Amino acid sequence: MNRNSINIKIFILSLLACQLLFMQNLFAQDSTVEAKAAIKISCLKGDSLNQVKATVTKLDSAGNVIPAKAVEVHVYVKKSFGLLPIEGDNLTTDENGEATVDFPADLPGDASGNVTVIAKVEDNDELGNLETAKSVKWGIPVSNVQTLDIRTLSASGKYAPWPLVIIVTGLVGIVWGVIIYIFYQLIVIKKSGEI
Repeated sequence: MNRNSINIKIFILSLLACQLLFMQNLFAQDSTVEAKAAIKISCLKGDSLNQVKATVTKLDSAGNVIPAKAVEVHVYVKKSFGLLPIEGDNLTTDENGEATVDFPADLPGDASGNVTVIAKVEDNDELGNLETAKSVKWGIPVSNVQTLDIRTLSASGKYAPWPLVIIVTGLVGIVWGVIIYIFYQLIVIKKSGEI
């Protein structure tokens, strides 16, 4: 190889390494930001309406805990495959650092009715990312009945529905019957000497 091409490759690799380090520093989050703020969930049970209150606090320059005003808060319920948002469009904290949202009365929970409520502050310039979770018994109890031994469409093998088993077996039998008939006809034609 030419010496100049080797030098060019080394130069390009060093530029890529510098760019990677720069991008890492650019997108790295400051861990001291998250230590200066906190979020707490309070679950308020009412007669007809349950509410989730998220309280966001931060430290001022003197180190005193003060409420974080006008911070966007997201409230979720943890479900099997992700997080279900339960707040309105713009849920922000008030002058006390509190944001309150009504909890839906028709959410399914586990067998005991427990649901996990999560409050988050996401990508805030001043506070960073904050998250907290709390389990409450506000869901509709749903039993996890295993239907592995019941004949359903989603079952497999020996628990498939009888009409489905009969139709599939009949179709497979018809296809094999046609294949066997074709081979039989080929043997008949060969014996007759026409091939």
